[in-house]
Amino acid sequence: MKRAQKILLVGGVALIVAVNAFVLAGVAWNRSGEPGSALTLTQRELSLPYAFGLDGERGGIDVALLWRAPMRDDNADAAYDMHYGRGPDWLDADKLRELGFDLKEERDAYRQKREVFVVLELAGADWQAALAQAQRRLDRALARGDAEKQDVDAQKSAQEALKYEQQKASRLFAVDAGLDAAALRQRYPDTHRHLIVVATVTPSVMVIDKKTTFSGHIGELAVARISVPHTLRGAMDGIDRSALDSGRATFEMDVAWGRRFEPWVTAVRPQRAARVE
Repeated sequence: MKRAQKILLVGGVALIVAVNAFVLAGVAWNRSGEPGSALTLTQRELSLPYAFGLDGERGGIDVALLWRAPMRDDNADAAYDMHYGRGPDWLDADKLRELGFDLKEERDAYRQKREVFVVLELAGADWQAALAQAQRRLDRALARGDAEKQDVDAQKSAQEALKYEQQKASRLFAVDAGLDAAALRQRYPDTHRHLIVVATVTPSVMVIDKKTTFSGHIGELAVARISVPHTLRGAMDGIDRSALDSGRATFEMDVAWGRRFEPWVTAVRPQRAARVE
């Protein structure tokens, strides 16, 4: 082997070692000390890969964090509102300015995007409000009666929406945002209910009758997927996607977030429904 090739090979190996050491040091620092947040989540808030348990894979897996924005009153007839729709009421013009957005150039405001800290609340007031809203939707459908086919369809849809909200929909809601994580933690001190993450926020502009209204949209989290290590993966053996979807199996995962607001799984507890003979 020529000298130049040897130098390149040694340099390449050294670079790989250095990068791996840097990554491992970052992971270690993130997980040092007490976690910034530590939540127990279920299949409602953690989505497994679509083919989980059906493709024979027995290695590590990633789960996607599912969260929501509170539904608006004008969205009351929607089955459920994930975070892809309009932003929450609290993310208004004043909050956008607080987050550092310049709204003077109205037409170009939507071009801005910033990373901020977002507070996600587990099974709090917004989830209770979503349950109540689904119940009101069913009550309205039942009050209209079932004289027409569309009324029957509306009742069925409302019943399914309520059941989904009660049993399957994520209970994790975006409730606040800010530029100072420490200040948000003081405002939301329960580390087992309030999770602080990094996410992008983008303004949106609506002009109706020459009146301009600003609102904000919360985009993807900086870390939206969480790796389940191989050492804990074995706990999920025997559970597949069909069992989870049918309710024959459920699971809990303890997830911690560290100094860099990056998550890791600390425990996995699957539950299988008892067979009826």
